[in-house]
Amino acid sequence: MFTKLYLDTTNPKITWKEIIQTNIWIMIIISILFHTVVYSIFINVVYFIFSGKFLSNIINIRLVIVLVLIMFFGYIGRIIHVKEIYKSFHNNEKLSREFTDKIYVTWTFLG
Repeated sequence: MFTKLYLDTTNPKITWKEIIQTNIWIMIIISILFHTVVYSIFINVVYFIFSGKFLSNIINIRLVIVLVLIMFFGYIGRIIHVKEIYKSFHNNEKLSREFTDKIYVTWTFLG
C-alpha cells in the first residue's frame, strides 16, 4: 500500500518542492494517520491484555500526538538521510538505492 511512498521518499533526486506540490505530501499524511491508528490500537490491546483495561483518553491523546510527531519528523529525517547517502556515494544512484533499501528494510522489520 505504501510502496510508492517508500520509493518516493527514498529517492535522493527528489526536491522538497516536489514533495510538497505533489501527491507525496498527501500520502505522507495518510501514512502517518494510518500507522498512528494501528500503533495506538496495538498499544491499547497490549495494555488491555496485561491490565484488563484500556488506556485513558488523556494517555491516548498524548500517545497519538507523540506518534504523529515521531512519524512526521521521521519522514523528514528519512529524506535528509537518503540525500546524504547519495552524496557519500558520489551521486551514484544505483549504489545509493541498494544501500538505502538494505538499511531501511532491515531496520524496519527489526523494529
